[in-house]
Amino acid sequence: MKKETKKAPTIRFRGFTDDWEQRKLLDLLDQPITDGPHETPNIVDDGVPFISADAIVNNKIDFSRKRGNITEEYNLECCKKYKPELYDVYLVKSGSTVGKVAIVETTEKFNIWSPLAAMRCQKKSNPYFLFFLLQTRKIQTQVKDKSSNGTQPNLSMRILEKFDVIVPQNKEEQLAIGCFFQKLDNTLTLHQRKLDQLKTLKKYFLQNMFPAKGEKVPRIRFKGFTGDWEQRKLGECCQEFKSGSFISASDIGDVGKYPVYGGNGLRGFSAEYNHDGEFALIGRQGALCGNMNYSVGRAYFTEHAIAVQANKTADTKFLYYLLRKMNLGQYSDQSAQPGLAVGKLVKLTELFPSVAEQIKIGHQFMGIDNLITLHQRKLDQFQMMKKFMLQNLFI
Repeated sequence: MKKETKKAPTIRFRGFTDDWEQRKLLDLLDQPITDGPHETPNIVDDGVPFISADAIVNNKIDFSRKRGNITEEYNLECCKKYKPELYDVYLVKSGSTVGKVAIVETTEKFNIWSPLAAMRCQKKSNPYFLFFLLQTRKIQTQVKDKSSNGTQPNLSMRILEKFDVIVPQNKEEQLAIGCFFQKLDNTLTLHQRKLDQLKTLKKYFLQNMFPAKGEKVPRIRFKGFTGDWEQRKLGECCQEFKSGSFISASDIGDVGKYPVYGGNGLRGFSAEYNHDGEFALIGRQGALCGNMNYSVGRAYFTEHAIAVQANKTADTKFLYYLLRKMNLGQYSDQSAQPGLAVGKLVKLTELFPSVAEQIKIGHQFMGIDNLITLHQRKLDQFQMMKKFMLQNLFI
């Protein structure tokens, strides 16, 4: 029995009840799909920005990743075939990023190379509706299936035009869907920007709240702290600096009372623990040896994780950020299976301030990390929401 075509999405905006129609992608467009020149352009220092597939990042055109600039004369030749306009929609039709999409949101002059398929639809349909429609799993699956299976994926524009799509008859419903996803994307962009700013701030503080090479004081300091930092061995500052213990893989599950940390971070959960408190954790073995994690409370550390806890002369949070800054992976044994030796690490020397200053620095970075985690979590939630809505606001 032939499966009946679904006539309406699972979620709809109030006031829209008409069945959606099955069409071809070309039916949504004002003109056939086109692209830019196929020949390699002559790049100049100053001219019209020229972009290719590399400039399509996170569903946006990143002009900082332009291929280069072309002369005004060459641009005029390109415009005989295709001239970019506001709200044109692009899909990468060849190369490793085939299927990536973007929409033109600038009136500044630029042009495109052939890997980009350009779609114009302002008269027949809503551009933002098309932009998000192309991001749905149904369309992306068609892109993957219809791309030639050679060494380099390639999608014909004429085949793309024949893609099956199911769309609302009412252009107002297209507009409502497009506006909803625009707002959602703006929210995603806002959280991504805040996340990037926090990461940049953290990087700046890491460079300036620890002394630079050859210096004994940092460039940025909390009020009231003066004097040189003192050089000490790591082992002298710790009451524990040793590997954890073996645990059977069968005792580690997806759920459990206590987290289990191995050489590459969280491995799962267990009914047992072997440490209780705050610890900086160093991955001891494997390709990622030297990576850092932080554990608070009861947890199980395997033999591939080195547990570090400060004594009274240091602060564990400070040690965590100091160890991260030290790039401990550089001290691994050069063998088939890279590894870090505890006996070697405890002898490494670094500069330390007073305990009081260490505590201030540790809290400063932990606060930034907590904000980074918060914005990353929100970003992940909105990305999940977008994925869900793309599946349910379209057919």
